[in-house]
Amino acid sequence: MSLGRELLRSLAGTNVVPRLVVERPEPEWRIGVLTVVVGKQRARLRYAREPVGSVRPNAREIAIAWRRVVDKLQARSLSPDELLPRLGAAYATVLAKHAKRSADRAPLVEIRAELAGYTRAQFAWDLARLRRERRLVIEGRRVDLGIATGHAAMRKSRVVWIEDDRGGGAFYESLRLIEHKERP
Repeated sequence: MSLGRELLRSLAGTNVVPRLVVERPEPEWRIGVLTVVVGKQRARLRYAREPVGSVRPNAREIAIAWRRVVDKLQARSLSPDELLPRLGAAYATVLAKHAKRSADRAPLVEIRAELAGYTRAQFAWDLARLRRERRLVIEGRRVDLGIATGHAAMRKSRVVWIEDDRGGGAFYESLRLIEHKERP
């Protein structure tokens, strides 16, 4: 039986349908919010292009690991009410380190570093959650993520991939807080 059919059977009851994204050099599957690259010895699970687990390359173990990883990302996710003030404080700290003014762009990876204990995948998860829940305002200022362009997007250490619900997304390099005016 093909891996796709086995995955579909192993994920029964989840409303998640695995989708083959790339066949070569190694099959890459989109399973809900995760991507799974299936090698001969290991299946590597990723979120936001970051490794979040690995298991033997069989459908049952992949499905179990998928559920475990998604549950872990959800459980460790900070609510917008908790994250937004921390994000604002981290932004202010990074601006001060670089002697920048309010509303200037600050490196996103430095802001993540100020939020101690955040893995790259969890940080990307929580930023995607803020966007998904449309919770991007901190004390009258809106979060504005700066997309990475050109060579900046190739330097993984300087960017964060933020996924959309369809598995697409973009690399972002900076964050700034700009004045937010309520619509009448």
